[in-house]
Amino acid sequence: MEGEIILKNKIFSLFVILLASLVVSACSSSEGASGEKEKAGDTIDIRLSGQSPDDHPSTQALYKFAKQVKEKTEGRINVKVYPANQLGDYTTVYKEIGRGTLDMALISLPGELDDRLRLNFVPYLVKDYKDIDSVIGTDSYVFNKLQEVNNEQGVQLLGFHANGFGGIGTTKEMTNLLDLGEDKGLLLRVPPDDVFRQPMVDIGFRTVTIPYADLYTSLQTGAADGWSGGEASLNYLGYRDVIKYYYQTNDFFNADALIINKSLLDGLNEEDRKLIEELSKEMMAESIETSESYDKEYMEKLKEEGITVVEFSEEEVNKLAEYVRENTWPKLKERLGDDIIDELLKE
Repeated sequence: MEGEIILKNKIFSLFVILLASLVVSACSSSEGASGEKEKAGDTIDIRLSGQSPDDHPSTQALYKFAKQVKEKTEGRINVKVYPANQLGDYTTVYKEIGRGTLDMALISLPGELDDRLRLNFVPYLVKDYKDIDSVIGTDSYVFNKLQEVNNEQGVQLLGFHANGFGGIGTTKEMTNLLDLGEDKGLLLRVPPDDVFRQPMVDIGFRTVTIPYADLYTSLQTGAADGWSGGEASLNYLGYRDVIKYYYQTNDFFNADALIINKSLLDGLNEEDRKLIEELSKEMMAESIETSESYDKEYMEKLKEEGITVVEFSEEEVNKLAEYVRENTWPKLKERLGDDIIDELLKE
């Protein structure tokens, strides 16, 4: 009886050892699959979220990007584009990319999560089309600072899609825009962020924060006399039925950020990682080249709708820019940090 018990104990011990070995082996295999970089032959599905309508140039650029990735990887990497906020608004999408539950996006960076993510929207950061690449391109201070901030969120910034310069759409005529600091006699809807609100206040507008979804109705009913925060194309596509004037002030440059989950990018093999980065740079370069013609095209469309379009000379834009940089930028230090504003002033 005792010998039988000893034998059973030995068999049980061997079983436990064998089971433990299998568990360790399985864990090692599992860790290797998730921890190793992409292997040759692996297929990867990437969901790419966009915020613009299907026919917007930025969405068309995403379709081109997806096609190029698939072709150049012979189908190993399949990018599916979801335009028009199908996967959620930009704040939600950004959070999901940081967590790794979404893969890529071309969206506005959400200052709600970190004020510094609004850096590329600082007023009069970019003054002219020829300055775009030097100010927000991949070798610029702005890009590298934003890369640092994005990395803190688990996000990698690949580049921007340049959409165009911002302006002011109004239902009433404005005759004293260049009388800086004087009351403009207009109530202007601004986004709920000091980067957009403060320059308008300093120039002389009374401002109101209205949800973007309610902007059309507000302009229609007179709850606001105008709005800032959109370029010519947005004024045409969304508000040509209610605005009567459009002022091309170049107060900010609208550029959506192309971002990817950092762990996903780091996990790709070197060849695929370089491909994603190079195609992102190509997208940005092409958008910079077309942004000026795109702005002009939609200003002409606004005119065709009977809207008065007011453009300003380089000297007049410089006057606006110098005033805002002198009066507004120091007020943004509390939100963006002394070091960032000091560096921008230096540049």
